[in-house]
Amino acid sequence: MKPSPCPLVFRFFRLAQQDPAAPAFLDADGRLLSPRGLVAQQSELLAELYGRLKLPHRPVVLSLANGPALVVHFLALRKRGHAVALADTTAPYPELLRVAQAVGAGALVANLERLENGRELMPPGVGVERQPTAAVPVPNGTAVFKLSSGSTGEPQAFAASAAQLYADASHIFRTMGLRRSDRTLAAIPLTHSYGLGSCLVPLLVWGTPLVLPSCNLPAALAHTLAAAQVEHFPAVPAMVRALASLPNLPPWPSLRVCLTAGAPLATKDAAAFCAATGHKPHVFYGSSECGGITYDRTDLCPHQEGAVGTPLDGVHVDVVDEEGHPLPVGVEGRVRVRSRAVVLGAVPPLSDPKVLTSRCFLTGDAGFFDENGVLHLTGRLSDVVNVAGKKVHPEEVRRVLEALPGVLSAAVVGVPDPHRGQVLGAVLAVSPQASLTVHKVITYCRARLAPYKVPRKVALVPELPLTARGKLAKRDLLALLRGKKAPAES
Repeated sequence: MKPSPCPLVFRFFRLAQQDPAAPAFLDADGRLLSPRGLVAQQSELLAELYGRLKLPHRPVVLSLANGPALVVHFLALRKRGHAVALADTTAPYPELLRVAQAVGAGALVANLERLENGRELMPPGVGVERQPTAAVPVPNGTAVFKLSSGSTGEPQAFAASAAQLYADASHIFRTMGLRRSDRTLAAIPLTHSYGLGSCLVPLLVWGTPLVLPSCNLPAALAHTLAAAQVEHFPAVPAMVRALASLPNLPPWPSLRVCLTAGAPLATKDAAAFCAATGHKPHVFYGSSECGGITYDRTDLCPHQEGAVGTPLDGVHVDVVDEEGHPLPVGVEGRVRVRSRAVVLGAVPPLSDPKVLTSRCFLTGDAGFFDENGVLHLTGRLSDVVNVAGKKVHPEEVRRVLEALPGVLSAAVVGVPDPHRGQVLGAVLAVSPQASLTVHKVITYCRARLAPYKVPRKVALVPELPLTARGKLAKRDLLALLRGKKAPAES
C-alpha cells in the first residue's frame, strides 16, 4: 500500500526547506540543539529504513522521551502512513504490550533496553519490535492515538486526525496570544495530549522551537526559563508549586505565557508563584477526547478555587442535564464540548455512544457557569483517579495486584493528596501463609506499571471491608490507608 501523505509531515518539511537552519530544539541554555533541516533529513532516512523493514500497515506504538529522536521517529512513521500511538516513556514493557493489543499495533518503538526482542534503529539506542497482535478497526484518517485508561482499566485510545490536532493547536495559540516563534519549554511529555497540543504540533506546523531542560527538577526549570529566554511555559501544578518554593529565583523577563493543566491548581500555590516570580500561572482545562476546552484569560491572581476560565476561541462549551438540555447560569450539570478538535472516535469504542459523537464530546466532569461566563468544575462523574494530571483507572491496578501470589483480593481507590491532587491507595486481602510486605507489593507494581500508577499507600489486611450489602466500604478502605482502624458501619 502506498503511504498516504500526512499534513503534519508536509508542513514540517516545507518549513525545513524554507529555513533549514531555524531551531527545532534548543538546549537548557538556549543553544541550538537540532535545526529543522537536520530533523527533516534524519526522518527521511529513517522513513526509508522503516520501508525496508516492511512493517504491516498498522498502527505503531511510539514511546520515547522528549527530544529530537521522538520527533524524527514520529515524522518517519507518519511519512510511511502509520497511525502513531503515543505511549508514556515511563511505561514498562507489559504496559506497552497492552497498548499494542488495544490499537492493533504491528510494532513497538522505544528505547532498546525497554524491549524484549527489539532491533536497533537510528538514532542509536532506539529499537523496533514487531508485534503479532490482531488488527482492530481504526477510524479512517487517524494520525495519532492519544492514550488513557478505559472504563475497564484496559488502555483506551482516542483516534485523532491531523486536522483535529491542527485545530486544537490553533485554538490554544489564538486564545493565549502565542506567537509561532515563541520559545516553548518542553517540560511536559510530548506523548500526552497536553504536550501534543501545546508543544509537538506547533513545532510541526509552525516551527515553534522547543527548549529542553536538563531535567524537570525545579532548579533546572528555573535556570532554563531564564537562560534560554523562554516565552511560553506549559506547566503542571506540581511544577508551579515547586518553583514557588525555590529561594533566589532568577528573573524571567522573556516569559509571556505560563499555563498549568492536568490537575487542579490550588489558589495558595498560584498566589505563591505570582509573589515569587511576578508571573501568573493561567489555568488551562482540556481533555484527550477534545483537546483544549477553557483557559483563564484574566491577569487576576490567584484564581477562584475550581474556576477554569472561559471557552477557548473556536470551542463551544455548555453544561447540560441528563437529557442533554443546556442548563442556566449557576446550575450544576455535565460539561459538554463542541469543536473541530473533538477526536474521530475511541478504540475500543466507548460503552456509551452518546459520549463521543461528530465534533461533540460529553465529558465526565460536573460543573457550572457563573454570570461572567467562567466555568467552574465541581467534581468527576466517574471513579477515574487523577494522579498529578495523569488519569488512572483503579481497575487496571487492581488486576495487576490480584495477579500477585498471596493476594486474595484487592481494592484500589484515590486518596486525597495535597501535592498531586490524588494518589493511588491499595488495600490487599492477603493469604495468612503469604510472606508479603508493603515493600514487596510496591516493587512488584513498579515492574508492571508506569510510576504514576504505582500505589503510594498500601495496607495489608486479612479481608477487605464490606458493607452490609456486600459492597466495598470505601470509607473503611480510606481509614485503613490512613493507618487508622476501620470505623464500624452504621
